[in-house]
Amino acid sequence: MADTTLDTGKKYIKAIFNADQFYNIPEYQRPYVWGPEQVTTMFEDIANAFLQDKHREYFLGCMIWNTKVDQSGDLPYAYNDILDGQQRFITLYLLQAVIRDLSTSAKVKGSVTKRLQQVEEDLDGIPERNRLKFSIRQDDDFFQQFVLAENGTRQHAQLLALTDSKTEATSVRNMATAVLATHEWWASKLPDFDGEEAYQKFIYDFYGYLGTKVLVLYLSTSDNLDDAYNLFTVLNSRGVQLQSSDILRVQNLRVIKDEEASKKYAAKWDDYQSAIESPYKSFDEFLWAMVYILMKYRADSNQSISKAFAYIYDKKLLAKGVPTFDFIGKYVQHLDAVFHSDYQAAEAGCLYENLNYILSNTFGNQYIVVLMHYRECFGEANILDFLIKIDNLFSAAWLTVSFNLQTRIFIMLRKMDELRDKMPDKAAASLAFLQDGVLRYDYQDEKANTVINLDKFFLLLDEEKWGSFSGTRINKTRYLLLKLDLLTGNLHNKLHLNKSFASVEHILPQKPSAPAWNISEEQHKEWLHRLGNIVLVDMKKNASLSNSSFLDKRHKYSSYIEGRANTNYVFITYQQWNVGTIQQNHARVVNLLKSYYTGNSLQSFKELKKKLLVPTAAPVPA
Repeated sequence: MADTTLDTGKKYIKAIFNADQFYNIPEYQRPYVWGPEQVTTMFEDIANAFLQDKHREYFLGCMIWNTKVDQSGDLPYAYNDILDGQQRFITLYLLQAVIRDLSTSAKVKGSVTKRLQQVEEDLDGIPERNRLKFSIRQDDDFFQQFVLAENGTRQHAQLLALTDSKTEATSVRNMATAVLATHEWWASKLPDFDGEEAYQKFIYDFYGYLGTKVLVLYLSTSDNLDDAYNLFTVLNSRGVQLQSSDILRVQNLRVIKDEEASKKYAAKWDDYQSAIESPYKSFDEFLWAMVYILMKYRADSNQSISKAFAYIYDKKLLAKGVPTFDFIGKYVQHLDAVFHSDYQAAEAGCLYENLNYILSNTFGNQYIVVLMHYRECFGEANILDFLIKIDNLFSAAWLTVSFNLQTRIFIMLRKMDELRDKMPDKAAASLAFLQDGVLRYDYQDEKANTVINLDKFFLLLDEEKWGSFSGTRINKTRYLLLKLDLLTGNLHNKLHLNKSFASVEHILPQKPSAPAWNISEEQHKEWLHRLGNIVLVDMKKNASLSNSSFLDKRHKYSSYIEGRANTNYVFITYQQWNVGTIQQNHARVVNLLKSYYTGNSLQSFKELKKKLLVPTAAPVPA
């Protein structure tokens, strides 16, 4: 029977890294996720405590360990699985390695070497053994090359390459970033000292303070994983709170009894987390999409991810362990496919990719959940037509604030499941879904308002002062202007938007000066912020230029609008800018958008593009 003793106490850093202490990062742990700010904040806190009073202790927080014994070799030894506090523990390890490589003191270098690694003593039967091991091989390999090896942390070019690598694991990328940030922090301290000798003394004294005055509280269970799991899910590490995904990972790994399988799925989970990027801001956010797909409604039972998965398991919507890992892995693949592919490019150019780009950069990620589930149910059959429909539906609801989209999303998910189960032919099932009323603007759910009034929407396009939007609302203006670039431009051009650089430009300025702008105060108020008077320009706002004449703007912006088809049209087509030309341009852009939303299909989009290719007479200035 396992020993259930709970050992608690405090340890200084030198005791944590003492000769008889060994540690392991188990496979069920989250990756190393600390960024430069968290790393350097910890260093600053310790340095400030040291500089204020070198005799005062500094408390670094609490760590939870699960003590085990490795019986695999000739010489069994005890080690601690780190269940909580691993971010700080690894950061301490990296800090000491950097100190070793920066210090000129043989005593410091020797001390750090002993803290990081047990040195082989063959006469005493003591093998070489790393103080910290990882169950994930890539992390172990990183430590061997860049942390344990003397001057390993000085391999700046290789470390920088790791931080930018798309193929490396999350932990490796973040640890490489942390090593570089640690070197930068130490470099920032150099100007504070009068010469190299004073700087080296500070390194020496700081290292001494770190070992003898910095301490942690620890809780250790003796090879009792259930107790350890309970502690793990209750306590959070300092600086980064435990995410729901971490708890879910532990819950599912603990039901996989085979050790090798457990390690395999722990590594897969790391891969899943590494794969989740824009448009999802975190892995937890992606897991919410999984909850919606599995439950298809909101209630008290899914007010949090933990509650939702408890309900899912209780109702047998999904089983714990391998089925959960496989389910999440499947949708990680769907996410990669629907967000990074350019479906039907042969007939529609970059349309699929551009719609994804516009929605993810302005609207958000709500549409992704139905796009992923569409691919799960129907494969890639007619997927571009579906994206057009959800772009129209979701954006119209968003722009008009008609209703909560979540209700319509749940209805769509249920309808997809129904047709998939009823019709084995995916292409036929996808067509049936595309023709279903659930994708119509005027779909009315019996329990909730889900209707979009297109007439009211078109009136909003015509009359709303889109150019006055600011804050998060400006994304609505960006969405419409990007959509006009899409409708006006070449199908094979990829859209782009750098939010910190591109700006919404009023052609008729907010403060027009005479005689450059001959317009009445009433006309200016009516047309300034309307859709026909604003364009996207890829340069930062210039107040003096904004009030310039139309001809000066044409000249200045001509080199900044190559990728802006709608902006390009305005500055090339119109020779002057007044109330008459604003009205003509306004009617053009509003009618373009109305045609796109009314057609609501790939076929109608292609027909619209054909009409735009037919030459028309240039507008006559008023």
